[in-house]
Amino acid sequence: MSGLSDFNDMANAVGADAVRETVAAARPVASETRKGRVIPMAPPSDRQLSAAIEDQWPYSDGSVDRFLRTPAPEQQFAVKNRLLANRGHLFTGLGGVSKTQIAIQLGVAFAIGRSTWGWEVSRTGSAAIFLAEDTADNVHRKLAAIAEHGGLSDAERDLVGERVHVFPLAGKKSNLLMMSPGVGLVESYLVGELLRVARSIPDLVFVVLDPALALTEGDEANPAHQRRLGELVDRLAIELNACVVLTSHAAKGLQMAEEIGSHTSRGSGAITDAVRAEYVMRTMTAAEAKRYGISDLEKRKSHVQLVVAKGNELPPEAFLPLWLRRGPGGVLFPAHLEESEQDAGDDFLSKRDVDAMQVLRELTKKGNVTVAEWGRQCVARGVIAGGSASSVEKAIHRIKKSLLTNDLIEPGIGRGVFHPKEAE
Repeated sequence: MSGLSDFNDMANAVGADAVRETVAAARPVASETRKGRVIPMAPPSDRQLSAAIEDQWPYSDGSVDRFLRTPAPEQQFAVKNRLLANRGHLFTGLGGVSKTQIAIQLGVAFAIGRSTWGWEVSRTGSAAIFLAEDTADNVHRKLAAIAEHGGLSDAERDLVGERVHVFPLAGKKSNLLMMSPGVGLVESYLVGELLRVARSIPDLVFVVLDPALALTEGDEANPAHQRRLGELVDRLAIELNACVVLTSHAAKGLQMAEEIGSHTSRGSGAITDAVRAEYVMRTMTAAEAKRYGISDLEKRKSHVQLVVAKGNELPPEAFLPLWLRRGPGGVLFPAHLEESEQDAGDDFLSKRDVDAMQVLRELTKKGNVTVAEWGRQCVARGVIAGGSASSVEKAIHRIKKSLLTNDLIEPGIGRGVFHPKEAE
């Protein structure tokens, strides 16, 4: 078979079956022992090989003509403007920051059509939640707390019982990716089992894999290994047509960071590159507590911030930080925070006022800016803390009042428009 440069050429020359037989005979067969039996594992190259045989890469002629002649499909969301309907997402944070809790509460939200913190569920249906570090007792306590303190009606409890499927895997096998001698990091038989279980659940719209550390034997610091895990999560979402969330542990420096950025997951940041969105969770810092007038340590630790650090196809509003409060049983609720008032009088300019003034200067270089847009941009840049729309509105109006009192801004042309006052 001289002149053959790859498997596609070989398939065209001698047929797909001959290619499969050749590869099966040539490569090492990965396996593991389970209950005394040797279980073969299918390396991911099987899937890639099948695709290459059935369709010549890159699987289309590359023409964009139809894109120009037909309306573009709307982006489908599982949670409006927050979670994509059929792609992979990463939720990362330090241990004990409520990653598992928020994942379970999201599963409940998809079942009943609402979340406790106001996210708008776009696709109600069933959830499959795989928890590698939790036992059935752990899950029982969490769900009991959600039912009791989350205000679930009898009808909603019935929906949760019907639609939410939780699989506690503590002490059991959970590696979706395994190291195989002579082959490297490969998919284990559990990938097929997960797909089988997920496809058996009617109207599945949401899947949780918690946490990343328990799902792979790959090296956290190895970019190729981390990317393989991220790619697997995104592929599961595409194949199941469901929103998939993978939780991961963050680097210890997260809690001390002044500004949250992307690639926060511990080890290689390649896992973030392979998914479509990254959410970061962390508890309130001492500086943030001071800003909100919180002096009690326990109260401070009960507050958790949720921030989008990466969001392909998410709108700008998705990047506004969200503050949550851990209530009874660890159940997460929206936190209603207001920055503490200054005691120095109306003519006192706080650092927040000065920073907001700088934001306004930058925005007005491009044209008129309303107070509402000014407030949104202040939130996006960390000048004003994220929260409810009313709390953001109150904060920006306090800033506006302070700057007006100090004769630093003046009304512009149009309702709700202000701009910096030029120095005389």
